[in-house]
Amino acid sequence: SGLIDEIAENDKVSFELERGMRGMNAVKVKKI
Repeated sequence: SGLIDEIAENDKVSFELERGMRGMNAVKVKKI
């Protein structure tokens, strides 16, 4: 996965979707 920050369960995050071999992947995930 494309994690930039360490993310806890209740954090709000932003991410971009990228089409991968097995469907959509979240990339550039970061806290907001």
